[in-house]
Amino acid sequence: MQKVLTCAQMRAADKYTIQQLGVSSQELMERAGAAIAEETEKLLRKIGGSRVLAVCGGGNNGGDGWCAARLLLEKGFCAAVYTLTDILSPDCAAQREKFTGEVYSAFPAEKFDVVIDAVFGTGFHGVPEGRFADAIARINASGAKVVSADIPSGLNGDEGSYSQCVNASLTVTIGEYKVGLLYANGPDVCGKTVRKEIGIEVAAPPFAELCGAEDFSKIFPPRKKNTHKGTYGRAAIVAGSRAYSGAPLLSAAAALRCGCGYTQLCVPEEIFPAYIGRLPEAILTSAPSENGAFRADEEFLRGLCAANAIAVGMACGTSRALYDAVSFLLSEYRGTLILDADALNSLAEYGLDVLKEKSCRVVLTPHLKEFSRLCGASMEEVSRTGPALAKQFAAEYGAVVLLKSHVCFVTNGRSGRFVTEGTPALAKGGSGDVLSGIAVSLAARGVSAAESAACAAFLLGRAGRLAAEYPSNEYSVTASEVIENLPRAIASLAGTSE
Repeated sequence: MQKVLTCAQMRAADKYTIQQLGVSSQELMERAGAAIAEETEKLLRKIGGSRVLAVCGGGNNGGDGWCAARLLLEKGFCAAVYTLTDILSPDCAAQREKFTGEVYSAFPAEKFDVVIDAVFGTGFHGVPEGRFADAIARINASGAKVVSADIPSGLNGDEGSYSQCVNASLTVTIGEYKVGLLYANGPDVCGKTVRKEIGIEVAAPPFAELCGAEDFSKIFPPRKKNTHKGTYGRAAIVAGSRAYSGAPLLSAAAALRCGCGYTQLCVPEEIFPAYIGRLPEAILTSAPSENGAFRADEEFLRGLCAANAIAVGMACGTSRALYDAVSFLLSEYRGTLILDADALNSLAEYGLDVLKEKSCRVVLTPHLKEFSRLCGASMEEVSRTGPALAKQFAAEYGAVVLLKSHVCFVTNGRSGRFVTEGTPALAKGGSGDVLSGIAVSLAARGVSAAESAACAAFLLGRAGRLAAEYPSNEYSVTASEVIENLPRAIASLAGTSE
C-alpha cells in the first residue's frame, strides 16, 4: 500500500529529510524537477510534440517548474517559462538563475503542446486572485496537455475542494499521495496521477494508505480440497420491508458470490412468500414484523447470533423497532455486525451511545448523507473533511467506518485506507446493498472487520468497472449486473500479490 499524507505531514516529511537526513532542499528540488520533466517528456513523445511552457509561481512549486523546464531544454525540447511574480522563494530563485531559455512576463499567444502547471503547491488555500487566477484560466483554455507539478494549482491538498483550479491531463505527485488528490473533486481535476519517489522520508505514521488489488488477493487463496460449507462461515442478512423489497435479494445474491458457506436471508413475514424460490441457494427465513417492517423479537435475534457475521438495515425503514434490534445485537452478539442504511439512520435518530457498549465487532457503512446524520456535521463539512471526521468517529465509538463515495475511505480510528476502484456506474440505487452483501460474506469467512470493509469496497468498484465495459456502460449498469461481475472481479485478484 502507498502512503497518503495531509499537506502538513508532507511538509514535515520534507523538513525531516532536509534537517535529519542531510539532503539539501536544492537537491530535492532537482529530483522533483527531474521527475516532472521525465513524465512531461513521455507525454511529449506520445503526442509527437516539442513545445513546452512552464507556468511558475514564486514558491517551491514554481521552482520545480523552472527546474523541469531547464532539464527539458537541455534535452532539446523548446521549453519556455511564464513567470507570475518576481517575489521568489530562495530555492525558486536559485532555479530561476539556472534557466537559460525564453522567459515571458505575460501568458504567451503562441501555441504549446504541453503546459507545466507550477503555479501553486500543496500549501495553497483559499481563492486564486489576480494574475494567478488569470493564469489558471489561460492554462485551462490553452488547448495544450497539462502536467501539474505535485498537485493541480488551486486544489486544496487536504480536502479535494477548489473554487478555481487547473484541469490537468497528468498530475505528477512528488513523494507521497496527498489526501486532496483522492478525495471529493480531486480525482476529476488530476487526470492521470503518477507518484514519483524522490527520497523524501516519512518518519511519522501517515494519515492513510492507498489500497490496490494486490492488497486483497490473500483474501481469496486457493481453496483446500478437504473443506465443506461449514469451513467458510455463516452470513445472515436482515433486510427489506413492504415498501422496499429489492434490497434483500441484491445483498444476498452478492453474499453468495463472495465465498461464505451459508447465506441466510431474513425478511419480514408479511413479504416472506414473495421471496420463496427467488434465491434457492440462500436459507430464507421469515422474521417477526409489524406493518411490513421488522419487529424486535428476542427469540429471533438470539437465533441470528449463531451466524459468524450479520448485516442489518438495508431497506428496513427507520424505526424504533429496528433501533431496538440493533441495540440487542450490539449487546449480545459476538461476531461481526455490519450496519447499513436504515440501521444507521435509526442510530442517528434514537441515539449513538449503544455503539459504545458492545460485545461484537462493528462495521458502519454510511454514504456521505448518512454519515452527516451520524456525526452531526453538515453535508458541506462532510464533503470537505469526511475522512478526518470518519477517523474521529471510528475512534470515539470503537467501530470500523466505511465512508462510501466515488472514493471510499475505511478507518478503525487509528489508521485509514482509501479505495479508489469506484466508478460513476455505481451511482444508482442498489450499489450499497451489494456492498453490504459482499462485506458480510467476507466477514463470515473470518476476514477482519476492516479488511472485509476495504475489500468489499474494492470488489464493488472492480465489478462495477467490469460491468461498464461489457455489456453495459457507465449509464446503464444495474446492481444485478455488478453482482454478475463479482466472479470476474475476484478472479482479477489472483496472482496480484506475487
